[in-house]
Amino acid sequence: MIVGFPGETEEHFLETYHFLNELDISYLHVFTYSERPGTPAAEAPDQVPMHVRHERAHFLRELATRKNLEFRRRMIGKKLSVVTLVEPRAALSDNYLKVELASFRRSNELIEIEIGGLHETGLREAAPVCALTVLSSAAW
Repeated sequence: MIVGFPGETEEHFLETYHFLNELDISYLHVFTYSERPGTPAAEAPDQVPMHVRHERAHFLRELATRKNLEFRRRMIGKKLSVVTLVEPRAALSDNYLKVELASFRRSNELIEIEIGGLHETGLREAAPVCALTVLSSAAW
């Protein structure tokens, strides 16, 4: 999304914001318009002040962060197909989310995992369930 293009009014921006808020999206790449000398847009009459451009970009980035968090939360408890990466204990899901794996795995493998939680910017694999047998002292 590009914000602050010449002629963008507050009404235009709010319409875009509300439209994006209603969409089921997980990612937005936000750009702040910047003039390029010699282009028609740089010479357009209705330039948006730079502080307004930055403010609008900030609002859209906050929206993007919230939408991404909502999307990632919906993945908890689901099984996803991931490809393991060279980076230790890391994988990339089939919906392009970074996953922190519960254990080390070789890179470049396609595996199915269960999502157990969130990572700072991605997901975390559910820890494997270990069955433990507890012996009473009488069994010793």
